Amino acid sequence: MIIASTRTSRLWWRLVPSLVVLIVILVFVVQNHQDVRVSLFTLSVTWPLSIALLASAILGALLVLAIGSVRILQLRRQIRRRPPSP
Repeated sequence: MIIASTRTSRLWWRLVPSLVVLIVILVFVVQNHQDVRVSLFTLSVTWPLSIALLASAILGALLVLAIGSVRILQLRRQIRRRPPSP
């Protein structure tokens, strides 16, 4: 007997990999606690290595998200401006 997939079951299977990634990140943070100096232009701070790397990864992800969003908006405008097919 085959049971149909539901939204809840699909959500659960998407949640499990997220939890695994969260555990890996927590292990990474706990193991990399030595302080490093981070400099950007004239700003200089001392942070734990794990926080510095996570912050740079998050900023990179936000940059990719912003560029991808702009591209999606461009494509949507092109579709709207295209004349309807006969």
